Amino acid sequence: MSSALLQVGELASKMQELPVTLLRALMDDPLTQTPDKRNAMVLPASVDIDLDGEGSDHSKGLPHTMPSAQNLALYLGKTGITANTTVVVYDTRGIFSAPRVWWMLKAIGHKSVFLLDGGQPAWQSAGLPVSEQQFYGKLTYQASPSEGWFVNADSVVSALESNVQLLDARNKPRFRGEVSEPRVGVRSGHMPGAFNIPYGDLLSDGHYLPIDSLKRIFDQSKIDLSLPIICTCGSGITACVVAFAALLCGAKDVSVYDGSWSEWGANESYPVAIG
Repeated sequence: MSSALLQVGELASKMQELPVTLLRALMDDPLTQTPDKRNAMVLPASVDIDLDGEGSDHSKGLPHTMPSAQNLALYLGKTGITANTTVVVYDTRGIFSAPRVWWMLKAIGHKSVFLLDGGQPAWQSAGLPVSEQQFYGKLTYQASPSEGWFVNADSVVSALESNVQLLDARNKPRFRGEVSEPRVGVRSGHMPGAFNIPYGDLLSDGHYLPIDSLKRIFDQSKIDLSLPIICTCGSGITACVVAFAALLCGAKDVSVYDGSWSEWGANESYPVAIG
């Protein structure tokens, strides 16, 4: 699994060896309201996917939920990506929204997809070139949806009474219910029995920590990587940062709760714990 995470030098070499399409994941920061750098120069051979736009299903009334495989495939095809394209996902912050797009592609069965560690900042810090956005011819993407990458609220309810570990990627004050949620109508707190690893604890300067350090954090947080894990956060974005890290550390059964706290916290029928 570690080969799915590329360093900038590895990506630069790969781009010399075979055709690669880079997929830039865009998303405004929902906590700080900081807009993403949509008009910035991009890495060579890049196309965009906007998680505030075409990268989410806006029909469900929840932020950032997974679009249907059909709609995602249609969009990818329009950008010139097929199921056989080698794709490297990156974002403008280092590691933030890109793991979510990597996870989405795996969920529709994409085989050759990688994540750029450090994202665009690391690429530019290495003195590597950026360019204007490019547009490729419309192609057909044939999705082959794969079970288990995303789960719904029913799976989380079942997990409350099983050995499935719920792992929340939000910061500690939000997890403990010490602050109000940023989204209107969403209760504070967490799912009963959930563990908490704030996604930022797994990163340093926009890069994932070394594998040994990641494993130590999971161990200190009482996460058993041999047991099933469901990752959650505010809207299913940073849960993917933690879920990807779990895969890097050798976990085999990792899912992301797509609706995350935006769904759970807004539904009075679901239990909430504080502290």
